[in-house]
Amino acid sequence: MDSKEMAPGDIEGRSLEIITEVLGGRTCPPLEEPVVKRVIHTTADFSYADSLVFTHDAAHCALDALRAGATVLTDTNMALAGITKPGLARLGGTALCYMADPEVAALAKAGGTTRAVASMQRAAQEHPGAVLAVG
Repeated sequence: MDSKEMAPGDIEGRSLEIITEVLGGRTCPPLEEPVVKRVIHTTADFSYADSLVFTHDAAHCALDALRAGATVLTDTNMALAGITKPGLARLGGTALCYMADPEVAALAKAGGTTRAVASMQRAAQEHPGAVLAVG
């Protein structure tokens, strides 16, 4: 089937199959494997299969938080765009990024810092315990 005839979900599925094929017999812990594959899919950089590091039990903790309806905070609007909002909403969660917020820009200017710093400071204050998606 030509990619022009494929639905976006089918293209994504085939992309993940190709990633699995290229990775060959490499294995990761079960909760980390889909994260590694998603990072490779997003970046087209297979070196993440060797360089991505998870702290002890991070994937399990993140999954538990998402299933509990956690808020996901991002440091960029591009990362925010990559989050599947309907899937997150089904778990009771939301995703937010404050980078484009005018209040954040004013806080950054007043504090002599960057919008990135000010946005994450605001996010941490308003959403303690949130899942951070940095990228």
